[in-house]
Amino acid sequence: MTLIRILALFITFCIDVSAQDRLVQKETLLNGWYLWDPYQYTIHNEGAGDTLTGLDIELVKAITTAAKAQVVYEPVSWRQHQEDLKNGKRDFAAGATYTAERAKFVHFSAPYRFEENSLFIRRHEESRLQFKTIVEFLHQVKQRQFRLGVIEGYIYADPEINKWLEDPANQKLIVKANNDLENINLLLDEKIDGFLADRVVGATLIWRANHGDRINEIRLGIKTPIHLMFSKKTVPLAQVEEFNKAIEEVKSSSTYNKIISWYLHPVLLLQTIDTNWFHFIEIMGTIAFAISGLVIAYQKRATLFGAFLLAVLPSLGGGIIRDVIFNRKPIGALQSPLYLSLVLATVLIGFISLRLYSYWQRKKISKEEKYLTYKSKHVPEHILATCDAMGLAAFTITGIVVSVMAKVSPLWLWGAFFAFLTGAGGGILRDLISGSKDVVSLRGGIYPEIAIFWGFSLSLFLMWQTNDINPEAIKYGVMLHVIGAFLTRLIVYFLKIPNIHFRKESISSEI
Repeated sequence: MTLIRILALFITFCIDVSAQDRLVQKETLLNGWYLWDPYQYTIHNEGAGDTLTGLDIELVKAITTAAKAQVVYEPVSWRQHQEDLKNGKRDFAAGATYTAERAKFVHFSAPYRFEENSLFIRRHEESRLQFKTIVEFLHQVKQRQFRLGVIEGYIYADPEINKWLEDPANQKLIVKANNDLENINLLLDEKIDGFLADRVVGATLIWRANHGDRINEIRLGIKTPIHLMFSKKTVPLAQVEEFNKAIEEVKSSSTYNKIISWYLHPVLLLQTIDTNWFHFIEIMGTIAFAISGLVIAYQKRATLFGAFLLAVLPSLGGGIIRDVIFNRKPIGALQSPLYLSLVLATVLIGFISLRLYSYWQRKKISKEEKYLTYKSKHVPEHILATCDAMGLAAFTITGIVVSVMAKVSPLWLWGAFFAFLTGAGGGILRDLISGSKDVVSLRGGIYPEIAIFWGFSLSLFLMWQTNDINPEAIKYGVMLHVIGAFLTRLIVYFLKIPNIHFRKESISSEI
């Protein structure tokens, strides 16, 4: 009996080898796609329909070009995609994890990227599961009757999880969905208690749906290599080897780093800045920039409308110019009324405060009161400088984020420029419109240089991170640069560090 089985396997192997030998390389390969943002998704172009894009789409495009082949995409569910590969109806698929079962009907390429899985649960329910290992996690899921959402046909990064999901005894706790967006909706509707997902995909969908305040991520610390899968019925092994060479070629090129930064960095950066602490320093900075405009309005005896204009320019002007250059739609300042409302409120409060101050000045003040006034007159300046430093730090980071989203290249050059434009561009506009003889940002102390330096530093850090994307490193890297820009501005202000001028005052202006 054993001999018969061995003979049958040998005959099957020979048939497969013979079938493979008869296959010829294809110039055009049929692939499929389903919504898996940021790896696969569509963007709408006015008057030109939808365009399929994403990290995997662009990587596959680069790889197939290097392999001297073409790819055609059709929408299909992930489960059906695998069945089509098995039956020879499709040629290959991207974004696949290796399994012995799949290896029976597909050839796996060399890995072209890595994937990390996380658990996503409703915020403030983190204490429901307390674990340190995957085994502890699965034990608690079963013990506490935790309803776990998964994608049907998806293979996760840890073998223990996949084994647990296949166990018939656990099926009552497993809720299967077609994609991660369905799992997010199930979680918010309290039909599941949590779901497993690629952490970048989960974070992207949560951010786009503005559910960051409702869903929290728990990192599982599990990674797996990701491959291309080729149907054994339609693609010869020789062509798979051509793709393996193409993968190595693309991975060692600048194209690979560009694509990674285009599609992963925006998500990871936006995750970091879409937090309460970052919003706080943005608000403080906006108010400080508005007050700086009011100071000039007071000195120039501007009208109330003029004061509003001089206040809004440093607060929103740089970002608007940046977005116009990028042709960004909608312009960032128009997406929310918050920042314009803050400027308007600052102008009105400033106007009322000046009226009350003028009334108070007309009253007789004792010598003691005059002394206290003299001693405390620098306190508002220090507060303003501190808030201004917050704004410069926040807007510097925002300039880098928008530069990454706009796919500028090289990032080290344009990132630093747009960090400066976002942080100090509005101030330049303010000084020009106010008719000031000295454009403070260009002839004053060290200010735009701070945005350029820290913008350049963050750009280099992000370029370095493309070799090994680490979301935690990016998060703390952004925080470090915010603190760095903030402290640099305060040090320059309080220590009165002078700027470097193009020419010294001693040189005659007649030269």
